[in-house]
Amino acid sequence: MHVFLRSLAALLLLSGSALAVSDTQAELKAKADAAHGGEQAKLCLLYAHRQLEAANDLFTNGDVEQAQADVQEVMVYTRKAAEAAEGSGKHMKQTEIALRELSKRMHDIADSLAVEDRPPLREAMDSIEQLRSELLARMFGTQGDKKEKS
Repeated sequence: MHVFLRSLAALLLLSGSALAVSDTQAELKAKADAAHGGEQAKLCLLYAHRQLEAANDLFTNGDVEQAQADVQEVMVYTRKAAEAAEGSGKHMKQTEIALRELSKRMHDIADSLAVEDRPPLREAMDSIEQLRSELLARMFGTQGDKKEKS
């Protein structure tokens, strides 16, 4: 019976992940906007990752202006994700990891662009790093304060 329940839980988790993958960008954005707390952080980051890949496709196709707009949308949702995780105290570690991955992917995309198209992505990466630093400070700040008092 215990094995059955584990299998059922795994199946539900996988089917939930599959549903999230099949959502359109607009549906995912709406879900992210409607969610709260840790769930909002997770959905916002999923949307941001997909939006960044859409921006990469636009850069590849030469539509730099629209790609830059998509990068700005990525930044809006990374901020929302960080604020949701920090405000709720949930999914903070996962959010920090996802922000790091998003920054790395953005760096890879920036390296593939013409030099004149890179500055907005560099600014976005700096903003993501600032969000990560704030999140890490929130996660480990109280432990560091305790060590200093000893």
